[in-house]
Amino acid sequence: MPINTTALPATYKAIPNPDGRGPVLQVTYAHNLDAESLAMRLYYAYAKAPENDETLPDEISVETLMGHLGEQGASCAEGWHEYESEPTQQAWDEVWPWAQDQVRRLFPDLAWNVDDRRTVLPWETEA
Repeated sequence: MPINTTALPATYKAIPNPDGRGPVLQVTYAHNLDAESLAMRLYYAYAKAPENDETLPDEISVETLMGHLGEQGASCAEGWHEYESEPTQQAWDEVWPWAQDQVRRLFPDLAWNVDDRRTVLPWETEA
């Protein structure tokens, strides 16, 4: 059975700007993510690690994963996107299996590949 992809309405409240320049809106929204989508978000959070000679952690916590999702959501909401360079084949080979393993460990009952989508990476051509 497919997940419900109907977007929930965002909620908001005015909060003080951390820089002291008056109020800003704190917007809270919800996403429905299957395990593959969650793993892809985690992949992008760590995709630069191999290029930077950083070691992937053996395990991450749910809190760490949610922190990455929060950062990605906030930067996207503000219009910031990282397009400096696409991850490399090495990143895909190292980080993607790791990201899948982390999601399977943290959320073992989460559905995978709910809607027969296929991610086409920049170095691949779709047949």
